[in-house]
Amino acid sequence: MSYQVFARKYRPQVFDEVVGQRLITDTLKNAILQNRVAHGYIFSGGRGVGKTTTARILAKGVNCIQGPTVTPCGECPSCKEITAGNSVDVLEIDAASNRGIDEIRQLRETVRYLPARDRYKIFIIDEVHMLTSEAFNALLKTLEEPPPQSLFIMATTEPHKLPATIQSRCQHFAFRLLDYGEIVSQLEHICAAEKIKADEGALSALAQAGEGSLRDALSLLDQVIASCGDQLAEDRVRQLLGVVPTKFLKELVEAVHAANSARVLDCVSQLTSEGYELGHFCGEFTRFVRNMMVARSCGAASPLLQVPQDERKMLGELALLFGEEDLTRFFQILLRAEAELKYSREPKFHLELAMMKLVHARRLASLEDFIAGLGGAGSGEKPATGGRPGTSTASASPSKPDHAVPKQTFAAPIPKTVSPASVGFSPVNAPHSATSHSGAAVVPSLDPGVLEDSRLSAIKALAYKTQKFLGSCLEPAVGWRFENGEVRFLFARKDSGLTEMLSGREQQEMLRSVCSQVLGQPVKIYVTLQDKEEGARPVKPSARDRASRDTEVEAFRKRFDCTLVDAKDLSQE
Repeated sequence: MSYQVFARKYRPQVFDEVVGQRLITDTLKNAILQNRVAHGYIFSGGRGVGKTTTARILAKGVNCIQGPTVTPCGECPSCKEITAGNSVDVLEIDAASNRGIDEIRQLRETVRYLPARDRYKIFIIDEVHMLTSEAFNALLKTLEEPPPQSLFIMATTEPHKLPATIQSRCQHFAFRLLDYGEIVSQLEHICAAEKIKADEGALSALAQAGEGSLRDALSLLDQVIASCGDQLAEDRVRQLLGVVPTKFLKELVEAVHAANSARVLDCVSQLTSEGYELGHFCGEFTRFVRNMMVARSCGAASPLLQVPQDERKMLGELALLFGEEDLTRFFQILLRAEAELKYSREPKFHLELAMMKLVHARRLASLEDFIAGLGGAGSGEKPATGGRPGTSTASASPSKPDHAVPKQTFAAPIPKTVSPASVGFSPVNAPHSATSHSGAAVVPSLDPGVLEDSRLSAIKALAYKTQKFLGSCLEPAVGWRFENGEVRFLFARKDSGLTEMLSGREQQEMLRSVCSQVLGQPVKIYVTLQDKEEGARPVKPSARDRASRDTEVEAFRKRFDCTLVDAKDLSQE
């Protein structure tokens, strides 16, 4: 059979032809020019990225009749035999089928003899990680003190399986996966040389299917040319590769945006009926959502988007339908679904569940936003759920009907915004604000049976949202007072370290801003310690009693029509 596949026909013959491994090839070229070629090399990396090809070029470079040279002539007997794989002084060994100690002993006997014709006797060991432990041990001494004019080049896709003793005796080069642009460029070059007319979308589909391996992409190019001839159309190529059309992915995203559950489930059913592999589709859709997230964050012109030019515009338009938070949540859901599909006996059910999660994911609000909104909910206002950070105006769905939340029972822990105990500066126990003789509003202190003033809860919640460190420092406060534009926070003697932290300039500014927002006027901040530790803090009530009287817990209970079953004081953990 005279036909030669592209992966062999267009295999690089000199260092400059190797695609995507410039750093490694430049290092090897310098080693040859400076006569610093090591006795052992490890080439690691994914499949089809140029490990064995580079090993052969290195062998030709040091054994070429015109060398040592970085540009082997390709015409001398040594270069021709190495290219054909039948050189007497360059031995290629498949460690997957010659993995035992006997084969390595035979190699050790062979390496003792000088090269028959060339400068170096070279051993290229492919898939070296397949050798047994005994074989590695037998190879150790030879690698440490090799005979003169011998060179070992070991290629592997799993370098972590190589013993550290082997790696320490060799120079290790890690070959990277090729990016989208490098593979497309090489495919365009080959199609031009072969006089094949290919759409940009067709080459894009081949490059993405190669997943960083140029050899895989060239094998797929051979396959589609055998089917399509010298005209490669995108639709035909995607159909042959089992890749879902971009138009289908776009329609699915639009259905998710419209919260059209029926259409989303129809899409999954269509994939199943047309014979698509659902795990592969989930990976494609994950990549598509990732590209939308990049377009939303970095713009459609970002080099991080490795897609055709016409697809960039479409991704930019779709990305505007969602906020960054939505797309991040979609990305996480799909990554988990893709992992679960590999082991599922009912992949269709898993995919349907993932798609329904996407439909309803935009209705979720962050826990921080919800807790912050409970202060308004306690006074009869509903917490806002549409103003999440990162959500665009276009992502709001005013026409979407509100679904009734069924009555549920929760075991609710006390929120972080509720202090474990509150002891005031005066014996006033009324839960409402009083007026001092000077006319200033005074926030009364609370006894152990009554939770702290709602405005202090709001201050702590906003402080925690502004900066978690600030909120955690403010949490242990045992009392507070607001009078004549001054806010004073009282701490126990044992918390003197916290008062020092809160007295810092940066923390004072943030705390002043938080209190001004909650109290509605500019304020001055003072942080003080209790005069006496003993008797300053009475026995605090149980966590459930405090939670049952907390305004935010009450607002939560009314909002979801639920019942408080139990409470846990998280501040004690």
